[in-house]
Formats: sequence, C-alpha cells, structure tokens
Amino acid sequence: MSGQQAYSEMIKRGNILAIAHKLGMDGNLFTDPGMAEFYSNHEWIVINNNEVGEVINAIPKISRADSIPWEEWFIVDGQIRHHVLFTSKHKKSNMTWEGHPGDKDHPKQVLGMLWHVYNDDNLTPFLNR
Repeated sequence: MSGQQAYSEMIKRGNILAIAHKLGMDGNLFTDPGMAEFYSNHEWIVINNNEVGEVINAIPKISRADSIPWEEWFIVDGQIRHHVLFTSKHKKSNMTWEGHPGDKDHPKQVLGMLWHVYNDDNLTPFLNR
C-alpha cells in the first residue's frame, strides 16, 4: 500500500472526513495529495469535548512536537477554530495550555505538558501550506 493509500485509510478509519463535513469544513483540506507526506505519521482522532463537541485532532510524535505541531479543529460560537500547538514557543503562539492527567476532553498523549498555542485563521493543516 502506498503512503497516500495508507494515509487515506487512516483518516477514513478515524472518521475525519465525516466530522470535517459535520463541522462545515471542506474535507479536501485533509485529502490533498501533499497531506500524506506531512501527516502520515500523525495520529488522527476525533474526541467529543464536553465544551465544544467533536474535535478533530492531528497529533505528531510527541518527541517532535517542538517543531511539528499538534493541530485541532472544532466549532466555538458557530465559528470553526483551528488551533496549532507546539511544545516550544512558536513565533505565532500567543497562549499556553496544559492538560492535566484525567482530562477526558483531549488526547491522552498531549496531557501533562505545556503547549504553546495560537488560533490559526487558515484552516489548512499547518505543514501542508
């Protein structure tokens, strides 16, 4: 199976395109041919957050999250949000967030560490621009 096919299967299994559609997003953002190159090593999961509902998460290997971001897409007040999060300060980061053990609203692997966050007006995945 090619890298593109493996990536396509992964986002299909994770229900990413259906949730993107439900959020009002263009699923092509996640199916662009370049996505497999940059995101095939990410873990793609949807978590139902108690505050905002369904959230699409693209989680890199945590050991590389200083330069390769964790990204999340969700709806707040009727607007699609795209958070880009790094474990090191990024030039656009203007907030920090730390998930505590036992948090059920975020992926387990991102908990217990400080993340530098910014809200990106561009919904396109960060690495595929």
